[in-house]
Amino acid sequence: MVTGVETAGLVLGSIPLILASLEFYAKGIAVTRRCLKYEQQFNSLIVELQAENAIYTNTLNLLLAGIVKPKDMADFLANPRGKSWKEAEFDQKLNQRLGAAYWPYMATIGELNHSTERFRQKLKLDASWKPQFSDEQTFRKYYKRLEFSLKKSDYDDIVGTIRRANSSLHLMTTQAISLEAMQSSSTAGSQSIPNFSIINDRAQGLHSALRKGWQCACHSDHGVDLQLESRIHDGQSDDSDDEDSMQKPFHVIFCYSYNGQRTQQSVPAEDIPWSWEEADVQMTIREESGAGSAQSGKGVRFASRAQKAVKAALKPTPNLRPINNLCAAISTLEKLERDVCLSLLANEYAKQKYGILIYPSKVPPTDTEAWSTLSLRSVLYDPAFSRHSRLQLAVTLASSVLQLHETPWLSNNWGKDDILFIKRAGKIAYDHPFVSQCFNRTGLTQTSPCTSISAMNRIIRNQTLYALGIALIELWYGKPLSALRKAEDQAEADAMTEWNTAHRLVEELYNEAGEKYSDAVRRCIRCDFDRRASSLEDAAFQRAVYHGVVAQLKENLDFLF
Repeated sequence: MVTGVETAGLVLGSIPLILASLEFYAKGIAVTRRCLKYEQQFNSLIVELQAENAIYTNTLNLLLAGIVKPKDMADFLANPRGKSWKEAEFDQKLNQRLGAAYWPYMATIGELNHSTERFRQKLKLDASWKPQFSDEQTFRKYYKRLEFSLKKSDYDDIVGTIRRANSSLHLMTTQAISLEAMQSSSTAGSQSIPNFSIINDRAQGLHSALRKGWQCACHSDHGVDLQLESRIHDGQSDDSDDEDSMQKPFHVIFCYSYNGQRTQQSVPAEDIPWSWEEADVQMTIREESGAGSAQSGKGVRFASRAQKAVKAALKPTPNLRPINNLCAAISTLEKLERDVCLSLLANEYAKQKYGILIYPSKVPPTDTEAWSTLSLRSVLYDPAFSRHSRLQLAVTLASSVLQLHETPWLSNNWGKDDILFIKRAGKIAYDHPFVSQCFNRTGLTQTSPCTSISAMNRIIRNQTLYALGIALIELWYGKPLSALRKAEDQAEADAMTEWNTAHRLVEELYNEAGEKYSDAVRRCIRCDFDRRASSLEDAAFQRAVYHGVVAQLKENLDFLF
């Protein structure tokens, strides 16, 4: 038994066959003198049916967008009798999208199918929906034998039924999509998001602790690379104030010599005690006294923390080694002594909120002399940097902006030179992007000079999000923004030229990247969140950015791959 969904495919395949037959008959009319009086109205019939076929195809495109992957859409529509139309999962997704309109929708498609069958019978087509003769020169002979009508008026009622059905289908489709968007927006507004505030606070605490941890006399500026994570499913809701909300620890790579010195060491290689080390880092928070906690407020919160304290106490920390000097501690790591936990600044809790527990990788890094770092700028043109990797990075960068904004790890005016990848064994780990910080011998962090952008503040409401929008454009096109400029973008100031280019590409992206990705880019470039607030410190604005950018990019990635 043919289902309603399969019928939609049958109609999609039937109308082009009817059109092909009508066009074949039109050629026969053109060579049959006695039938020439029907030529104009027959051609008019063809035009009307072509229009209805286009409307039906466009309606199906709207209906299937988001259900059928873009890369599969052309094949899906080109094979209306294929097995894909018969899959139960496909029918289930349509049912979910159409909701209460599902059965009226399928009934209307049934009317369309009945109308195409009537067309076939009136045109005397065979069971394969083709004319019963193949030579238009014999049209007169078969016209008399088969007795099919050449009068347009004899087909007007069928075309009228098709037109009304098409109109109903289009209306139900657009209504379903609008309702789906409204429901999605409403659901997004009520859904919890990761507690980015706590992640942000801990990232700040990590930097503060690391800054105090390089108490060495090395003639080198050490580097710490912080791996960027999407953390979309990490932790509890943004409404929770639970400090124990990070499921995944920070992952870092310690570098003996920071960026510029990594390739040109200031000391002989044999005098370098270590080069690279990987580790997971857990933040430890200073607990208040029992009395203070009891007086601080909510009993439920206190009970929760008490349970976690008991759990932490029962969980052993192997080979805990308190340290004050990271460089010295890393240099003492040996293959047989890697199952340790380095407790940095454990004796300084009274001075700061966080200490850190460093768990070195149990497998020592190998061939570190051949390791190198590459910036996003340097790999944009790399053919090995696949579309999937680019879109995955887009999600990670968007989420990382919410995690690291206003911390030393990510400047407001960040860009493709700040996003790094590590190349090992000749391969670039595109799924593990990093940001990097340099800690010099005095413990102070070296930062790049920030270019003044005050002149653009009236246009760019949030520089961090604007930088994300630029990165998203560059990731999609696989080119730096400067390579995408046109003469019309040129302005007196470079910053304005960049803005003009980005502003133009926002609109052009819709024709290439699809709605979700393009919407995310538009919101970042124009800070278009329908809110007065534009600071990521504002909880409501942060939520809007998550749902309007991060979630959209993630949905786009999941749909495409």
